[in-house]
Amino acid sequence: MAAENALDDAPTVVLPRVDLAVQPPVSSGRDTTPAAARPASDRLYVLDGLRFLVAMSVVSFHVIADYGSRNTWGRPAAEIFGSAVLDVAEYGWLGVECFFVISGFVICMSSWGRPLSEFAISRVTRLMPAYVFAVLVTSAALVLFPLPEGRPRLSDVLVNTTMLQQFFGIKDIDFVYWTLFEELKFYLLFAVLAYFGLTYRRVLFFCFVWMAAALYGQYTNFAPVAKTVSSQYAPYFVAGILLYLIYRFGPNLFLLGGFAVAIVTTAPGLIKRVAFYSKGEHIISFDVAFVIMLCFFLLMLAVALRWLAGVRWRALTIVGALTYPLYLLHMQLGRIVVHRLHDVVPPWFLVAGLVVAFVALAYVVQRFVERPAARVLRARLRESFAQIRVADRHDRSVARPRGPVRAER
Repeated sequence: MAAENALDDAPTVVLPRVDLAVQPPVSSGRDTTPAAARPASDRLYVLDGLRFLVAMSVVSFHVIADYGSRNTWGRPAAEIFGSAVLDVAEYGWLGVECFFVISGFVICMSSWGRPLSEFAISRVTRLMPAYVFAVLVTSAALVLFPLPEGRPRLSDVLVNTTMLQQFFGIKDIDFVYWTLFEELKFYLLFAVLAYFGLTYRRVLFFCFVWMAAALYGQYTNFAPVAKTVSSQYAPYFVAGILLYLIYRFGPNLFLLGGFAVAIVTTAPGLIKRVAFYSKGEHIISFDVAFVIMLCFFLLMLAVALRWLAGVRWRALTIVGALTYPLYLLHMQLGRIVVHRLHDVVPPWFLVAGLVVAFVALAYVVQRFVERPAARVLRARLRESFAQIRVADRHDRSVARPRGPVRAER
């Protein structure tokens, strides 16, 4: 996730859709100014709302279904909350897949027209402050109030702060961090495209190459390729990128066809995810999971087609900003609280209290950790890139001959 991840970098003002078709002049009273020339003042408030909703679906899954499977509640979740509630909550893990789609859309949008240095700065400043804070807070909580898995090792905590732990085969301090690793791979792949600059043709080519590599990894089960290009989750990111192209340039058969192919190719990975969560009291249906994802894809298509542009509730930007810290902090801290209080506090009161507490904690982290740290980090990173550019220009000027080269006698 994201989480988630990781998506407040989208500019408040986004370009209106570019009309690529040649239109004959129309003599009517309507405004016939080309779309690309019209001023824009759109913000996709609906994406902020969707991010918060899918984050809450992940929270509900962990607190109700996942804690129940881990015996954190002390007895099966169905006995505590009822089978009807469990039947809904046990599909909340699909929020991660929804995050990946949103991520593809927003990262493409926020990177358009920006150099690679700005792309790198935006990702680092968006992800790292809240993440490092969450790792330290979660680790401290697990040391003070250990769960059955035991206290984390100091070396694991230190490596976790880099977000690179999975490269070394080191256990995540919090289970939700695995999604950040998938996001990180997406960023590294997309950085190659950002280096050359985003254009309609280049982005389409990137999607084609990425999907081809992902399908090859799935077909051959060749781990180096499958893991590098994230074969299981690549279709979600690609779907999000194609949706942004639809949003920016308008729909056409090529984009809609690619989007449909991306949806279909999510099925093999979704089957694996369903099998993973179909354990114990959880009986997950692939058909239900696919229908839920299909509904989300269609909702995102409605966003791309601007059918939801009328949603302009400013409160959505506030809750959208809480998504990332909420996602990072809820899993292990919630387990600690439920593990210690489930016999003391009635379950529904405990769940309600957890939700309110985590939303409040997310606000505190976003307001007093993320924003101040991001401002400082952004300024320092820009200074660093500026220094690199100056040094690079200096090295090139020194290497260039200053005058005619005379042959030695």
